[in-house]
Amino acid sequence: MQTDGRSEPARASHHLIPGAYFDDLAAGRGGPETIRFLRSTEYSRRLLLLRALLDAIAATPGALGPLPSVDSVWDTLTAAQEHAPRAFRELLLHPPIGVWLGHGLRRLTHTAWGEGPLWTDLGHVHAVCSVAALRAGLPLRTTVPLRDGAVMFPALGLARLPGRPRWGTAEVLVEPDRLRVDPYGACVGPPRMADADAPGWRGLRRLRARVTGRPVEVWLDDIDPYRDLSEPLPPERLDKDEVVRWQERFEGALGLLAAIDPDMAAAVAGGLRTLTAVRPTSDRVVHSASAGDAFGAVLASLPPDPATLAVTVVHEFQHTKLGALLHLLTLEQDAGTARHYAPWRDDPRPLGGLLQGAYAFLGITEFWSRYLDAAPRSERPPAQFEFALGRRQTEDALRVLRADPGLTGHGRRFLRGMAARLSAWAADRRVRPDIDALAEFAATDHRTGWRIRHLSPAPDDVRALARAFAAGAAADCPIAGSLVVPDLAASWSHARTCAIRRALAGPRPPTPDPTATALSAADRALVARDPAAPDAYARLLSDDPEAPEAWTGLVLALVAADPAAAPLLDRPELPRAVHRELRAAGTAADPRHVARWLAAGAAGGNRGR
Repeated sequence: MQTDGRSEPARASHHLIPGAYFDDLAAGRGGPETIRFLRSTEYSRRLLLLRALLDAIAATPGALGPLPSVDSVWDTLTAAQEHAPRAFRELLLHPPIGVWLGHGLRRLTHTAWGEGPLWTDLGHVHAVCSVAALRAGLPLRTTVPLRDGAVMFPALGLARLPGRPRWGTAEVLVEPDRLRVDPYGACVGPPRMADADAPGWRGLRRLRARVTGRPVEVWLDDIDPYRDLSEPLPPERLDKDEVVRWQERFEGALGLLAAIDPDMAAAVAGGLRTLTAVRPTSDRVVHSASAGDAFGAVLASLPPDPATLAVTVVHEFQHTKLGALLHLLTLEQDAGTARHYAPWRDDPRPLGGLLQGAYAFLGITEFWSRYLDAAPRSERPPAQFEFALGRRQTEDALRVLRADPGLTGHGRRFLRGMAARLSAWAADRRVRPDIDALAEFAATDHRTGWRIRHLSPAPDDVRALARAFAAGAAADCPIAGSLVVPDLAASWSHARTCAIRRALAGPRPPTPDPTATALSAADRALVARDPAAPDAYARLLSDDPEAPEAWTGLVLALVAADPAAAPLLDRPELPRAVHRELRAAGTAADPRHVARWLAAGAAGGNRGR
């Protein structure tokens, strides 16, 4: 990597990352020039993946089944690259082609499977050749595989051939400015307008907007089988009303982003190529995703408004940028064990996942910071809450990352850049004190609940504490740190944080959390800072002494009622574990007394890690 005018020792890569680009990315940014650089590196990667795939096909007898050989593919793609290098480059960078390349290689190495024969996935290369020849103005006659009686031509459209076999083949004839499927039978092909439909043809639609006066177009992909991030999907055509809503949201989102953050808007305009509409598992939340194989793609369910789509695009574009950087540099070396707390996830995360999440939320926090002053007055309280919460959560994640020895030298430099950007918001006083306190409560609520669910104190220490409690002794024995023992079946309510969002929402309801449940009487008491809240949670625990949500609420309620109980927040997993041990030994104990006893003994050295 090139930094400060110097270079590290030579390596196999032909790409050297300018230090300014690296530092800009580390700060959560990356302007149009940086995005162009990342696109160039992704193009190199796609070329290498294409070569690897075609070499693997050539070494696998029968891999292409009834389709033309790899030799014809080489000839067509080489000629297309020579005649129209820019068009070829854009085609190869089309996000679903990246997904297809990865999926094809995984099928050949038996690490992925497909519903159809192997040649239906690998033979998609002939559809790629058809589009490459069309864009280069080259004649071509070839054979392509059918999937469910249809064939997808990347960045062009879907030809449907009724009555044909599900996993059959079709002939393709490419002529100047024209592509025909089954030219000697039922001829179908793209209409004059690229995103229009025709008999037997489904065009790939576009979304349009303007950023700093320049037009921006991205594909609204609902037909390409490789538009998802894993296994191929059947087409799921959006109706006209849905397309209209997507256009309205997209135009509004990019317009909003351009107004509050022109540099980010220009970067998104330079890097985003496809937006794939997905059906949410719940109509109450926006789902989104992105992947390293699909640079320039965002998958999302329809958001309720442009601001939510803008946040979603920023979120996934952060992942896109970091994914491209990770194709060039190693930022962490880790076994992939899920062991870290990520404030925006309910499950433990590996080091790489935590880094990705922290980087995404650095961008989200930046968005809310810039939106604070531009938001309509009624929307400023929720924007202040999201900014204050994102700031705290990202700082929590960076604190965990700093302590992990798995970060490389490049990774630590990257982390310093993230931390510097985050520190710029530390003195931001635009958040009302009461809203800032709500954000602190929400962050503490999640962190406490995560520890109670996923951290397990050492059994010997728990037994020693239980014996001390039963004997009436002080809880001052030192104990070791807890181990991560994921409990992925433990439910979460998220009710208290959702209640905060509802209270701040004003005229526009927030997007609810699909896992949120209604507030219990104990939750209502806690949110209202009623001193009876600990008693209410104790009653819940009498019904279910293992309930993680009730233990979380009890710890928060005790701390709210008495600052002397604050040490419980360092080890909130201890009260439930000790109470469980006491029950196993036949000793009746009030969970409130156990928790207060542990808090009192914290100064004696039982905090651990």
